[in-house]
Amino acid sequence: MARITKKESALHIQVMDLIHSDKRLTQDNREFIFNNYKGDGKGATGAFFTPEMLAWDFILDAGCTGHCIELCAGIGRLSHYQYLRNRPTHITCVELNPKYVMIGKRVLPEAEWITGDALNYSSDHFYDVVYSNPPFGKINTSEVYTGRYKGSEFEYKVIEYASTFSSFGACIVPQGSAGFKYSGHRYYDASVQTAKYQKFVDDTGYTFQPGCGIDTSIFKDEWNGTKGICESVLVDYDGKNL
Repeated sequence: MARITKKESALHIQVMDLIHSDKRLTQDNREFIFNNYKGDGKGATGAFFTPEMLAWDFILDAGCTGHCIELCAGIGRLSHYQYLRNRPTHITCVELNPKYVMIGKRVLPEAEWITGDALNYSSDHFYDVVYSNPPFGKINTSEVYTGRYKGSEFEYKVIEYASTFSSFGACIVPQGSAGFKYSGHRYYDASVQTAKYQKFVDDTGYTFQPGCGIDTSIFKDEWNGTKGICESVLVDYDGKNL
């Protein structure tokens, strides 16, 4: 676990007491868990949980009242806010870490929880939207990934594989992976495409578009165990204009 303060440790213990209790969780209980669960810090999969208000804003881009699926769901904050804001017909959450799934089932029992590799999971169901805040960067992955993208950035692998579940995707990615800069800038700038983004476009044919205009730089100091500026990106897997 990443180094935490005594106060954070005490709050984490309260979180685990709530999770393992028989108590029916209130909305305040659920928010307390999301805000104070420390997990395994960065962990082997590079897990960093989405800050509260960034997650809330992101659902403006990923919003769905029908059938939706979240890949690399963590403990379920994005899907929890999806449920609160939109009351979708069905939510599927796919997460590799069984401890996170256990907590996710506790805070969001309304969702279908799947323990498994997001790059290995398959479903006969086609969803209205797929969304994710995947681990970023060069993460070791299973050998089952056989996508067109041949680079090493994990977020791109998840985004390409997500096309098997829906024709529309929304993801949180590092600003350098987005193909544009909006957060922390005075205007939208698509002239800053990085080499890794261009490789993703060349390999897959997919491009990213900004969503409703979320300035993630506001939340850069609120990530647990890291700092950084991201972007909320939209993907039209059918190639239509958004």
